[in-house]
Amino acid sequence: MANLELHSKITLNDEDFDLLFENTSYYEYPNETNGCCSLPPCTVYKIQAFDKIFLPVFYTLVFLLGLFGNLVVMAVMLRYKHTLTSTETFILHLAIADILLVLTLPFWAVQAVLGWIFGDVFCKIIGSVFKINFYSSIFLLVCISFDRYLSIVHAVKMYKKHKTLLVHMSCLAVWGFCCLLTIPDLMFLQSVNEIRFNTIECLHNFSSNTARYWRATIRFLFHVVGFFLPLCVMVYCCSRIILTLLGSQGFQKHKDMRIIIAVVLTFILCWAPYNVVILTDTLVSFNVLNQNCDLDTQIDIGKSITSSLGYFYCCLKPFLYVFIGIKFRDNLLMLLNQIGCIGNKFMKKYLTPEQRNSTWSESGERTSSAL
Repeated sequence: MANLELHSKITLNDEDFDLLFENTSYYEYPNETNGCCSLPPCTVYKIQAFDKIFLPVFYTLVFLLGLFGNLVVMAVMLRYKHTLTSTETFILHLAIADILLVLTLPFWAVQAVLGWIFGDVFCKIIGSVFKINFYSSIFLLVCISFDRYLSIVHAVKMYKKHKTLLVHMSCLAVWGFCCLLTIPDLMFLQSVNEIRFNTIECLHNFSSNTARYWRATIRFLFHVVGFFLPLCVMVYCCSRIILTLLGSQGFQKHKDMRIIIAVVLTFILCWAPYNVVILTDTLVSFNVLNQNCDLDTQIDIGKSITSSLGYFYCCLKPFLYVFIGIKFRDNLLMLLNQIGCIGNKFMKKYLTPEQRNSTWSESGERTSSAL
C-alpha cells in the first residue's frame, strides 16, 4: 500500500515534543511513507512515479495468483476434510487468511494511482481486514510449529487424530486475538490528506494529545507481538524438531515436516526484509537515526519493494504444497480426475505408489480413497 505515514516536521525539543505528532497520520501497512527530512519538504516525485507504476501491476499479479492458488488449496482441503490432520486444518485457515488478504490488494492498487476514493468506512474495513489476516498468517504458523514440536520432540499429542473441533477452536482463538490487535486500526483509520503527495490516502489519524501513545503502541504490536516473538517461537520449534529428527530417519516418518519447514523458511525470507525496513523507519521516527532526504527516499522505495515480496508469500505457499506436500499433491490429482480435468492414465502415472495402491483396484477402476 502506498503512502501509509505522514509526519509533521517540527524541531524536537522539550517544549514542543507533543507537537511533533500533531496532525500526524500513521499506517503500518506496506509502502507507508516517511516524513520529510527538513523544511522545505523532500522531493517525492520519483517515489510517487515508482509507486504508481510498480504497485498496481504487482498487486494485480499477486491478487490473481494468490486468489487462484489459495482457492485451489481450500477446494482440496474441503474435498478431503474427513482426512485432515491438525496441520492440514491450520493450513486450511492459512489459505482463508491469504485469500482475505489478497482481496484487499485491489483497493491499495487503486490508492497508488488515484488516492483513497472509497471513504472512511471502507478505509476502516479494508485496513482492519488486511491487518487481521496479516497477523493471523503469522500466528497460525506458530500454532503449526508448536503442535509439531510437542508431537515430535516431546511425544505429546495436543490434537488427537480426527478430533478437529479443538483445532478449529484454536484457530478461532487466533482469529479473535488478531481482531484485538487491530482495534487501533479500526479506531484511527481515516481518509486523510497526505500533504507530501497531495492526495487522499487511508491512514491512521491521531489527535495531538494521544498520538505519541498510540503511535508507540502500534509500532510495538507490529515489531514485537506481530513479528519478533512469533519468529522466535517458530525458529526454536523448528530447530528442536530438526535436531530431533536428524540421524534417525525421522523425516521419512514425519513427511509433513518438510512442507512445514519450507513454509516457515519462506515466510522468514519474504517478510524479514520488510520488517528490517520498517524497523529502520521506526528508528528514524523516534530520532534514534538521523533523518535526511536520501534515507527517507530509500525507506519509501524499500517499503514498496519489500512489502511486495511479503505479499508474494501468499502466492508461494500453494506451490510449496504442490511440489513438496506429497499428500496434498495426490489429493489434488484425485480431485482433478473426479471433475474430469485429467484421465485415469495420468493418475496412474503420477500418483505416489502408496496412494495409487489405496485408490485404484487391479482393474484400474477407482475405489474409495484411504488417505
